[in-house]
Amino acid sequence: MRMCLLIMTVGFVSCVSAADAADKTIHDQDNGFSLSFPQEWINEPASGEGLRLAIKSGSLTCMVSTSLYNPFAPGSPSDPREFIEDWSMDNWKAMIGTSFSTADFSNDKLARFPDGYPVRLADVDFTVRDNNVSLHGHSRFAFSLRGARYGYVNCSVMGESIEQVAQMWAPLADKAERMVNSFVLDGF
Repeated sequence: MRMCLLIMTVGFVSCVSAADAADKTIHDQDNGFSLSFPQEWINEPASGEGLRLAIKSGSLTCMVSTSLYNPFAPGSPSDPREFIEDWSMDNWKAMIGTSFSTADFSNDKLARFPDGYPVRLADVDFTVRDNNVSLHGHSRFAFSLRGARYGYVNCSVMGESIEQVAQMWAPLADKAERMVNSFVLDGF
C-alpha cells in the first residue's frame, strides 16, 4: 500500500512538473515585466502605445502594457505602494475604465507579487462602440505601480452579446486567472 501511494505521489508530482514545464516565461528586461503562458499560445505582434506583449489562445487574448512612471507628474501618487493598497473602484474607473465606452468593475482584490509588493486584480464587463457596431467583453486585470514603472496584464474575450461573452468566458476563466497571476512587474 505504501509503495502504491509513493508511486502515485511521484507520478502526480511528475505530471504537475511537466505541466509547468510546458509554460513559456517571457522576461522583458527592457519593459520591466515577466509573464508565463502555455507554449501553444500564439504570440502576436503588439500594437498600440505602451502595449508590450499580446498572446492568444482561441477567443482569449491577453495583453501586457507597461510604461515608465513619473512620480513628479501632476496627480501622481506620492507613495505607489500605499496607492495600490488603498485602491478603490474609482481608481479602476480612472486608470482603466476610460479605455472603454462602458466599464463595470467587480471582484477587486489586493494580491502580492512574489516579493510581497502589491498588485490589484479585478474583473471588468464592458462594451466597445464604433459607429453602429457594439461589442461586449469581459476581462481579468492585474495592475500595479512599482518603482519606475507601472503596468498591467489584461486577459479578455469579446462577443456580440453579453450572453455570448458569459458562455465564452466560463471555460476560459481559469486560464485567464493563471495568466494574470503570473504577471510580475519588475521593480528598480
